[in-house]
Amino acid sequence: MSRTQVSGHFLDGAGGPLAVVLWEPPVGVSGRFAALYVAPFGDEMNKSRRMAAMQARAFAAAGGTVALLDLRGTGDSAGDHAQGTWLGWHGDVAVAWQWLATRAGMPGVLWGLRTGALLAADVVAKGLVSPAALVLWQPVAGGRGFFNQFLRLAGLRQRIEGEATPADSQAARKALAAGNAIEVAGYEIDPKLVAEAEAVELAKLDVARCRVVLREVVPDAAPSLSPFAAGVVQRWRKDGVDVDARAVSGPSFWLSQEIAEAPQLVEATTSAVVSTLATPVGVAS
Repeated sequence: MSRTQVSGHFLDGAGGPLAVVLWEPPVGVSGRFAALYVAPFGDEMNKSRRMAAMQARAFAAAGGTVALLDLRGTGDSAGDHAQGTWLGWHGDVAVAWQWLATRAGMPGVLWGLRTGALLAADVVAKGLVSPAALVLWQPVAGGRGFFNQFLRLAGLRQRIEGEATPADSQAARKALAAGNAIEVAGYEIDPKLVAEAEAVELAKLDVARCRVVLREVVPDAAPSLSPFAAGVVQRWRKDGVDVDARAVSGPSFWLSQEIAEAPQLVEATTSAVVSTLATPVGVAS
């Protein structure tokens, strides 16, 4: 059996070279679609790399050409983390999307995890890219809630680890409000990133221009969508968005101390994308 083809590339981004790992279908497998992955914030990106690779491999086996993007200031892309801003990341996604579209020339899927899902949905709502399908893995409700939790948990972790100057979420908020960068859990964060991200709420984004595949992972044997996700889906459907939403069993791999896998998520996502792209717009799947 032929193996999936994997290669590394650097794209010309506004903030410097953007690193992309490209997964292509094995020899003998016809290309059917292209997909761009937008990673989550901070340590969640590193803990999710295995799952991103598992999904990329599954997409490639189904005929997908898949690009895993490192946003500016993250991974192997140019710049320090402090240079990352929400609107700058908008531009990075648009650059990678155009590159992938030119290379693959097939229907496109924009796929994001956690904050990456929020960023992907925001990019679609702003009309910067026009995917055939938007795949959201465990999307966060909005930037405000995410950064509130991030600052609180990071401060707690630093206190537990006995750091001499533990992070304080209120002090961090004051510094950000004053326009100062802060360092939390080893990441220097630009106040623009926080301010721009906190202006975004998933439920209020207009993503009706494409189909949406939303997947959550829960540890239960009989999984169901979180109340938040169920509310978003209800609102979007009321606004005319074509949403395929479900929960699957599995670990919170983006948070686990050890690298974890959620194979049911990969299976459920792959089948949904293949089905979605095979169904003409306006025809129920």
